[in-house]
Amino acid sequence: MSRTYLITGAASGIGKATATRLKEQGHTVIGADLKDADIVADLATPDGRAHLVQRASELSGGRLDAVIAGAGLAGFAPRAVSVNYFGAVATLEGLRPLLVAGTDPRAVVIASVASVHPHDTAIADAALAGDEEAALAAARAAVDRGEGYAIYGSTKAALARWIRRTAVTADWAGAGIPLNAIAPGTVVTPMTEPMLAGPDVRKIV
Repeated sequence: MSRTYLITGAASGIGKATATRLKEQGHTVIGADLKDADIVADLATPDGRAHLVQRASELSGGRLDAVIAGAGLAGFAPRAVSVNYFGAVATLEGLRPLLVAGTDPRAVVIASVASVHPHDTAIADAALAGDEEAALAAARAAVDRGEGYAIYGSTKAALARWIRRTAVTADWAGAGIPLNAIAPGTVVTPMTEPMLAGPDVRKIV
């Protein structure tokens, strides 16, 4: 049976590979990304998140069978807080009504094995409190301390905790929508290639 999927981060990496596989299986895929996608939206911004939801509703006819929140940023930039955590949460919350209208709906987030690594508590706590401004400030403070490396793992740790808290609620489990996260290790994608370019880093990962 053909299903309708929406995938963020669909123009490259894991998102693109997933979209390709699903299309080969005969499913309908609506891709969202910064470019080269059915929905062009910047999930680091409130306007981009709102645009994603609006266009998803239009393109899907008001119903989705599955959402894969795969958009993300690596590196030491505070912007990763807005994409990796707040963009992912806004995607899931904004598209949940379309899943309610779908058939056997499912939702999954691409988290990371980095979610179990040591992280910056200030970033994670502010994210879980829904305070994007404070989370960004904490990320900038981490960069200033020379600890920008902690930003990515902190966003993924917060996201994993949000999933655990949210999946069991009436809006998700209670509505018959399983909400899960996967936590891959380091995968060679356009996002990770710059990080893996150095031989010392390759030895570590």
